[in-house]
Amino acid sequence: MRLWPKVWAALLFYLFIGLMVVFFSPWAGIFTYPLVILASALFILALRLRVRMGGFLAGSVAAALCMGLVIAFLAIIGAILIGPLRNGYVYFLGIGIAIQLLVGLGEEMSFRASIFQCIFDEAGFWPAAMLSAAGFAVLHLPSMSLLGVGVESGLVALCTIFLAGVALALLYAYGGLLNAIAFHFTWNFIEYNIFNMGPLEGAISVTKIGPDILTGGAFGPEASAVGLVAVALLIPAIWLYYRDHSISTKSII
Repeated sequence: MRLWPKVWAALLFYLFIGLMVVFFSPWAGIFTYPLVILASALFILALRLRVRMGGFLAGSVAAALCMGLVIAFLAIIGAILIGPLRNGYVYFLGIGIAIQLLVGLGEEMSFRASIFQCIFDEAGFWPAAMLSAAGFAVLHLPSMSLLGVGVESGLVALCTIFLAGVALALLYAYGGLLNAIAFHFTWNFIEYNIFNMGPLEGAISVTKIGPDILTGGAFGPEASAVGLVAVALLIPAIWLYYRDHSISTKSII
């Protein structure tokens, strides 16, 4: 009978991360992400997890294309109105780079390099992808609550983030940790810090005209039907891009 020690370790680590997210959520992650990065690094070293660093180009391009198409589609159908550069845009972009680097490093080191990797080592890709993606989605509930996201938009957001977790697992498994971090950084930076589509200050003014089911409201495109469809299409696109490659997460950092 298998004891699945790494799976249990991943569960305990997830609960620890969850407690930090819930406890520090009122401070918008100021303390959360540095602690998550440190905890993840210690977890990886303690369990001697093998994590391939890889490159970052594919992840960056995938995120830019996907989020770019979402914003372009919303503008074309008249759901948003894209305005000029805002005063202080250089500051917004600079702060955005710092924030999204912390977010990308923290969430990918914890969910892909730690939780996904542990489950992958013992159960294979799809159980690891599904379980880590589900946990990834659930840990966005505190931020949804803080932003007052409604039930309908919240359900859409959970589905979108779950599918994004699967896409990130593919990017990580095929391309390495930097690939997943690059996707996460680029997606968030375009959505929140270039176009202010969410709760952060963006460099370009965006006015949301359409209903929340199209624009995502305060949470951003992850809570929109358009974002959900885009991420659902992204998964087979990533698979097609990497179909001649083999999944490899077996090279140590």
